[in-house]
Amino acid sequence: MNDLGLILDAIAFVLAVLLALIALGAALRYRDLRFAAVGAALAVLGLVSAFGAVDRLWPRTIPGSELGVVPAVLLIVSETLLYLSFVAARSWTLRPPSP
Repeated sequence: MNDLGLILDAIAFVLAVLLALIALGAALRYRDLRFAAVGAALAVLGLVSAFGAVDRLWPRTIPGSELGVVPAVLLIVSETLLYLSFVAARSWTLRPPSP
């Protein structure tokens, strides 16, 4: 079970870092602070995942940093849903009227 937790922590970390870079890049490109806020939140999730992975590799290095399997899975699912919300086509939104 320890190996599964380490793998999940590593996946959550990598996803959080990639999505944070995408969101911060979008914030710089579009000059929108909402993207920067999302990028900062994802960076915090990446930091939490990194602390969980460090705790799995070297127990009791950072007290109270064990993430656990269920929270790691929830982080991965939420990051995947966030990514899909960025890239999924929204057919239910109204299209602007044509001239």
